[in-house]
Amino acid sequence: MPKYLTALLLLASALLPTRVLADADEVTVTSPSSAGLQPISGPLPAATPAPGESRVFRRADGAYQAIPQSRGRTKVFHIVERAAPWTIKPGLTVLANTYNGVVPGPAIVVHQGDSVVINYTNDDSTPDTVHLHGIHDIPLSMDGVPGISQPLVTTGGHFVYRFVADQPGTFIYHTHDNEAMLDSGLYGAIIVLPTHPLPVERGLGDDFLEVLSSWMIQSASENVFTINGKEYPATQAMNVRRGERFRIRWINISGEEFHTMHTHGHYQQIIARDAEPLTYRDVEDTVLISPGQRVDVVVDANAQPGTWLVHCHVADHTEDASGMPAGLITAIHYIGTPDTLTTMYAAMMPAMQAQHPRGLSFWMTVLLGAIAGFTIFLGLPVARAQRLQPSTVALLNALAIGILLYLVIEIAQNAIAPIVTEVNAWHASGGTFPVAIIAVFVGGLLLGLVGLGSGAQKMAFRAAAATTTDHPIVMASLIAIGVGAHNFGEGLAIGASAASGATGIAIALIIGFGLHNATEGFGVAAPMVGRVVPTWTQIGIAGLVAGGPTFLGTVVGYAFSSPLLSVFFLAIAIGALVFVIGEMWSVLRRTGLGAAATCMMTLGFLLAFATELYLDINGG
Repeated sequence: MPKYLTALLLLASALLPTRVLADADEVTVTSPSSAGLQPISGPLPAATPAPGESRVFRRADGAYQAIPQSRGRTKVFHIVERAAPWTIKPGLTVLANTYNGVVPGPAIVVHQGDSVVINYTNDDSTPDTVHLHGIHDIPLSMDGVPGISQPLVTTGGHFVYRFVADQPGTFIYHTHDNEAMLDSGLYGAIIVLPTHPLPVERGLGDDFLEVLSSWMIQSASENVFTINGKEYPATQAMNVRRGERFRIRWINISGEEFHTMHTHGHYQQIIARDAEPLTYRDVEDTVLISPGQRVDVVVDANAQPGTWLVHCHVADHTEDASGMPAGLITAIHYIGTPDTLTTMYAAMMPAMQAQHPRGLSFWMTVLLGAIAGFTIFLGLPVARAQRLQPSTVALLNALAIGILLYLVIEIAQNAIAPIVTEVNAWHASGGTFPVAIIAVFVGGLLLGLVGLGSGAQKMAFRAAAATTTDHPIVMASLIAIGVGAHNFGEGLAIGASAASGATGIAIALIIGFGLHNATEGFGVAAPMVGRVVPTWTQIGIAGLVAGGPTFLGTVVGYAFSSPLLSVFFLAIAIGALVFVIGEMWSVLRRTGLGAAATCMMTLGFLLAFATELYLDINGG
């Protein structure tokens, strides 16, 4: 392989995401976005416990609790960090990073004075550590900060954390990796029960653990919020009896978000913050909890029996994009009365549907998809420019190489993400290795790089025998084919967004792809500038080949979702454009322009990046 092609492929692979999370054989990523965790569909395997990990049971509050091995006053917990499917709510399942297969990780509940041993195993693909958040009277070596208190625990590695639970209260254990890892499920509670309860703690009934967390779902920012790993309407109500006094242990483990938990019909008496008892009386019905903070409250169940809502009062944390209730919503439910927590969702749905009608119609989507594709004609007429200096032509070609180089990287990201998704799913859950999607990718790549490339070379040899203008038309045709295969994938994204009712995203994609395709039009035209003057018919054909697939992809994407089809066309685009960039670079290298050509390539790369950045900002 020529050195320039090797370097190009290495650059593209270096910029690809190293890990995309998903789950199960035959899973389907439901959106073109590759940021954050991806929703998955298809057959989901049952989570398989790792050998030796502590068994867990489901608590009344919906969280899980670990069953320790007891050796007198020593409690041993075997905690395994591993990927596992996690259903946040019906219709939204991701491959989370978990402790023992559950989110939050199983609560570690011990008594004051117990010696606690956490035998941690990292069975995930990312090196990690565990921080004992709020546990202060420990050696530095137990603090769980990589590079400061301990080395990273690599895949398959172990580390033993030990401490004496001498302070009662609510604590956390969590990853000390980056925000994306934290927001993928790596946290759990540590509860130390007091030997001598404070007066305010005596006679309490239920003890509810409520872990508030954030997720990055198809997003680079926190956009989904859960209580004990579940988003409303899948959250668990706190079931109480009238007249009892009960405890709520609020934990905010969101990476960035403050939460204000409001109880309808009930006051909350704050008895501890960060495991430190309050020395004064503090009664509120809306409790502010900062990221990483724990707040223990006591509530009197003295309201009229029924279902009383409990929710975060930050509106963005309690509704979805259409205004429907979602996120941090639960309830105080009095046993013996109907539990109406989930009926709010059904009651609001007709009103929300009236305010947010279904997305774009099929014909409107087709029309706008055609507009997005045929903006490529804005860049094509530059091919008819005449009387340009050879140095100007070379610089314009360098600009086009920069645009095409960015396209290769962008296309490769989108093509490889579904493959990594399925490979991770196979690695996490076993089953059938995803041969089909890998074969489709390799086949498309070979068709673009070898099939179209060799075909172009044959056409070029014939052209060279009859003319001295080299083969600019052939080069432009090959670019048009590669861009067209890429634009088919863009059309799939537009159609899928419009069909799902995500009108705002669909329109943003149409505008962004339209801008993007204008720069692609220049990329198609560049090999011809100053070397040959194409006819308007030739320009029209090039525009149809390069821009028309956006229209076709919109039609297909509106009707159904096909990751295999998308990967195939994107792989063709990668192969064709890699071949073209190599050919254009070999011509440009003979001009001797050096730094000026490099600057123009950089400018082209940044121009393409700017249009892609618009897409990312607007959900593309």
